[in-house]
Amino acid sequence: MNNRTCDIHIRVTEQEKRRMEAKAKRAGIGLSAYLRRVGVGEDLAQPNPAELFDNLEEGVAHGCHEDLGHQG
Repeated sequence: MNNRTCDIHIRVTEQEKRRMEAKAKRAGIGLSAYLRRVGVGEDLAQPNPAELFDNLEEGVAHGCHEDLGHQG
């Protein structure tokens, strides 16, 4: 797992948040991973195994394991 120690706080509208969450979901990754990848110019068409693993670990840690692997 990466040692991410810096926070970035931004304000968005409710509509902007929903749009970003929807795009992250379509990409098959969490919102933080989506924003990190978009922010550094990564190609979202190519899967990033490290991000997928981090999302899996985060979901299990938060008790969100029921639907893992069943993203639509």
